[in-house]
Amino acid sequence: MKAEIQANYEERLSRYVMLIQGSEPPGLVPKLAIYRELIRQHRIHGDRLWKIEPILHPLIFSAETDLHLAAARLLEEPRRAQGSLFAFLDFCLKNRANITWKSGPPPVEVLEKQLNELVSRRSTIDAIMARRDKFFAHLDKRYFKDPKRIYADYPLEPDDVIALVNAVIKVIGEHQWKLKESAAISVGEFYAVGVDNMVRNLEAGRRNHFPEQLD
Repeated sequence: MKAEIQANYEERLSRYVMLIQGSEPPGLVPKLAIYRELIRQHRIHGDRLWKIEPILHPLIFSAETDLHLAAARLLEEPRRAQGSLFAFLDFCLKNRANITWKSGPPPVEVLEKQLNELVSRRSTIDAIMARRDKFFAHLDKRYFKDPKRIYADYPLEPDDVIALVNAVIKVIGEHQWKLKESAAISVGEFYAVGVDNMVRNLEAGRRNHFPEQLD
């Protein structure tokens, strides 16, 4: 039984790593890096960013929605999705005596700390889930009539979403490190630099060809 539980644990963890670090399709790390850098660019330029390139306005909303949906998939209630990170941590707590890290069985206090870190962000999780269930995945009658209302009814601050996603990434990264004492190379910086370069190039092009549009 111990071997089966260990194999189950390692298989589930490997799938989470792919969902976090994968590039085809992009995982949570690339999605977060793109969204976070777009938000940073808007904080630098303000609404002038839309003058640099108008398409960046819907692009930020698209990146935000994509990140919300990716996070929601991992933070589903365990009774609705076996692949939920909450279900994974529950599995680890129940079977910790049969799971082995490099240093031995996962300490219960470490697993509980990981779970509490996610639970402490419950309000952010609930707002993301509500947006997904009532608007992105299924169009509630209320939001069919008034789409903008979803943002007022379930407000989300970008920094709160970023902190939640970072917490998810940290949990998976810690398990990966404790199991193998090695971690996947993060690709986040590559995507962040790419967005920064894109905005710089767009600004330079707009200034060279249509300088009056940046006034």
